[in-house]
Amino acid sequence: MYIAGVVVVAVGILLSILLHETGHFIPAKLFKVHVGQFMVGFGKTLWSRKIRGTEFGVKALPLGGY
Repeated sequence: MYIAGVVVVAVGILLSILLHETGHFIPAKLFKVHVGQFMVGFGKTLWSRKIRGTEFGVKALPLGGY
């Protein structure tokens, strides 16, 4: 149960960061501001994909986003 709790908290934090960063991303796109990267976390990139000029990805340390 302990591991399940840690996973649930980590996923909750990631979703919270994702929602927060989406709040910056959507207005930027609506006002035609170039967004080069949309990342959740800091440090080494674990996964990324470039879509329409923006690189979306997940970094190793889920402590914020940009």
